[in-house]
Amino acid sequence: MTTPPFDDNPFRSPGYAPPAPMPPVPGQQPIPHWFTTTVRITLVACVVAALGLGALGALGIYWVDHSGPPSNGDCLYLTREGAGKLAYHRVGCTANNATYKVENTYRGAIACASGDYVRFRLGSGTGQTLCLALNVKAGDCLRDVDDESTIGKVSCTDPAAQERVEILSGFGRDDKCEGADEVFSYSGPPSRTVCLIKTGENI
Repeated sequence: MTTPPFDDNPFRSPGYAPPAPMPPVPGQQPIPHWFTTTVRITLVACVVAALGLGALGALGIYWVDHSGPPSNGDCLYLTREGAGKLAYHRVGCTANNATYKVENTYRGAIACASGDYVRFRLGSGTGQTLCLALNVKAGDCLRDVDDESTIGKVSCTDPAAQERVEILSGFGRDDKCEGADEVFSYSGPPSRTVCLIKTGENI
């Protein structure tokens, strides 16, 4: 004696057998499963793209606007994101937080010209290299000058002000920056030497 298969429908009449599956109609293609080869390829492409973006983030490359990468003359400020990597934020050059100006852009991993530029890479391989110079003028006062991501312009009467800016024409004129705490030289154009002098001295 065999045990009949379990049937969870109490209203089904005894001896009921489910109908046999319909045979395929000649010439008609079967309905494909949703996880087709095309779907698999699409999923793989999405995973690869996500991993690629993750790799960019690991390198400290963060796109913060959709108008393309910065070009010569653009101004921006930097912030420190995950894993201590830097991100750029484009702003108008007259904005108080416009602490850097893009002085030169290069395609690929190119060294900046002579000077104290902040070198910022956008991507790897054939990605761009930005050479950033301090966006300051004579008489500006700065705070947090030792960190590219927190340096900022403040009023010279602000207690947070640490350095006052003096600018000399010409490259590498460190010896002319009397009493300077720090000196930044940029080959330009224009070629210049930026002297940072402690606030309260010779103002």
